[in-house]
Formats: sequence, C-alpha cells, structure tokens
Amino acid sequence: MREVSRGLTNILTAGTYIKGNLRADAGIRIDGMIEGEVIVNDTLVLGKTGVIKGTIQTKDALIGGKVIGGIKSQGKIELKAGSVVNGDIICKRLSVENGVIFDGFCKMSGEKLNTAGKGAPASK
Repeated sequence: MREVSRGLTNILTAGTYIKGNLRADAGIRIDGMIEGEVIVNDTLVLGKTGVIKGTIQTKDALIGGKVIGGIKSQGKIELKAGSVVNGDIICKRLSVENGVIFDGFCKMSGEKLNTAGKGAPASK
C-alpha cells in the first residue's frame, strides 16, 4: 500500500498518536493511531500499522489497518487483507480481500450519503 501515498496531501506517520477529532479536506494516509472521530472529504488510506478508535466519515476509504468504530463512505470502501473492522459500514461500494476480519453490519446504497449528517441520504 506504499504506492497509494502518492498524491495524498496529509500523512500521519507510524508512532504518531492523536487523541481528539481529525478533519481533513484533502486526502490523508494514517499509519499512526487516532482516538476520535475522523472526517475526510477526500480519500482516507489507513496503512497496515494504522489504528482508528472512533467513527470515520469519508469520500472513499482504503483500509489496511484496524478500525474500532463505524465507517461511512460516500463512495467505495476497500478492506485489504489483514485489516480489521469492528463496527458497521455504510457505503455505495465495498471490496473485501481474503484475510479481512469484519465484525459488524454493512449497508450499501446507490444514493449519495450525507457524511456531514447522521448518515441519512442527501436530498437530490
């Protein structure tokens, strides 16, 4: 997943710990740990060493690490081999590789999700 870092504006490296909410307008790669809500208006990449304990709201997500909390995506969520998700997923498209541990429910909708709200579909 190293090559995915290209083009991302923000990178939270391994060994970095944040307790609190994180908001990013541009894409971000997280290889460290965050305890709190993560809101990304672009692509979120969670590397193999990355851990998020809290809810995620994003445009698209590529998950290679561990998430303890729900994920809401306006687009696609990719769960890479070795990743762990303990929480519910709401997205338009989902890709799951062999070796993923997923404990939760998944709701897939063709409608654009309003990630700024409570997960309700956006009005047309």
